[in-house]
Amino acid sequence: MGNQQGSPVEEIVRIAGASLASVGVFSQVITDPDQSIRLGELISKHDFPGLLRALTSSGGVRFDPEFFPGWIRSAGGYFPKFAQVLSVRADLIDDPRVLQGFSRCLEDMPSCPDHLVRSHLQEQGWPEASCAGVGRSLNAGTVAQVNEVVLQGMPAVVKVTWPSTRKKFVIDFRLFSHARQILSALQLRDEKARIVAAMFDAVAKSEPSVMEEFDLLREAHAMQMAAGLCGQPWNESYRAWQREMLPIFLTGNQAAAQGLPPQISDLAAAALQRSQTWHTRVPEPDASHSNQWAMVMTRADGQSLHELMNAGRSEQLEGAKILIGYVVPLIGWLLLCKSSSHLAHVDPHLGNFRWHVQDQTLWVLDWGSHVKLTEEKRRSFCMLVSIIARDGEDALIADMAKSLGVSGESDEHLAKVMRGILNATSRRAAQDTLEHAAHDSLLKDISSDVVPVVRCLAILGGTLKVIQQKFRDAYQQDVPLSLASLWAPFAAAGLH
Repeated sequence: MGNQQGSPVEEIVRIAGASLASVGVFSQVITDPDQSIRLGELISKHDFPGLLRALTSSGGVRFDPEFFPGWIRSAGGYFPKFAQVLSVRADLIDDPRVLQGFSRCLEDMPSCPDHLVRSHLQEQGWPEASCAGVGRSLNAGTVAQVNEVVLQGMPAVVKVTWPSTRKKFVIDFRLFSHARQILSALQLRDEKARIVAAMFDAVAKSEPSVMEEFDLLREAHAMQMAAGLCGQPWNESYRAWQREMLPIFLTGNQAAAQGLPPQISDLAAAALQRSQTWHTRVPEPDASHSNQWAMVMTRADGQSLHELMNAGRSEQLEGAKILIGYVVPLIGWLLLCKSSSHLAHVDPHLGNFRWHVQDQTLWVLDWGSHVKLTEEKRRSFCMLVSIIARDGEDALIADMAKSLGVSGESDEHLAKVMRGILNATSRRAAQDTLEHAAHDSLLKDISSDVVPVVRCLAILGGTLKVIQQKFRDAYQQDVPLSLASLWAPFAAAGLH
């Protein structure tokens, strides 16, 4: 009996040290063996308490910028997606190098070796000849990775995910639900600790939509539907949007009324005029080589917007033009006009878009992150965007927000939050506003189908904040980039 290994909880406490928590505290927090093993792994191999203390440190302790992204990538599971949230939390993390490291996590995940990919595909029923055509990894994400593949002499790509990865996500979601108790057990009780705890709590609401990403047959169906949308229907709607927006940027007085400096007005006008020749494509899935865990599709060419936005100044300007003049309108059109009848893409991080400069084509990837809204909620979202775009009354904004499940202590407070989420016109981006809203329990009643939409707005808001900073550095002037203003034409169309 004396040599018998202790329970998982006792092992955690033994590894973490008596200073972290007592057996009694952790036994109240973690009762599931899988969760206990995962928490033990995070503590013993990855120093989970160190990560939490680093995030919640009020000052004095500095970490190498690579500490955080290195930790995130090695821990795996849900944590890289959580890094996406952290990457725009300048109010929580004051080192821009650390923020940049978090933003790279989704682009730089370690890939599974090619021979293991081939073995996995063979287990899924692929013929040996098809498995032999699998080549190098092109990209590794949190849920899946993409490898080159040649089938019957034709080049393509295969997207692969694993049941073990899915299981780790499930366990991590359970751990995040215990965040407040774990932080308390680690005696982290300052203001930043409360913010981090609120962020962890908010994670639970995203679980349904995140777990759906593991069903690649579901994504294949979404891609087929999206391909139809991104052809003629999008082209016609985009031309209408251009006709409405172009005069704003071409007319000096109107641009000035929007608060745009001449340099930005010229840049936007040039982008809209050039975009007459731009096209959108969605990879085409191959049903004969697809199942829940693997999907073959056409290969997207070009550079990712993530690469463009982190290259030289000319490439960054090109990326900004495409993002503001094409990607943001596309996401808005899908959300406001097509999310009830068809679907909307709700993971607009820069790595999900590839720009092929020779063909002037934007490839839109990762349709596993999509949403369908009820007609009532879609119309409420259209009304909310329209009211905020014309700077409507707080009471009207609050009414629309409540119809989406957002509640607040007053109409004024609720309207301020919603303006912040949709505008990103100040130094506080949508993600900052969202996390403060979560901290204030404004999102506690939000429904699971609206959570991906809010997350989408947060990602766009964080990206726009980065672009605003680049413009600020280049022109020494704050540039308002309002989602509500950019999406107002689509909101009006969505209501009719």
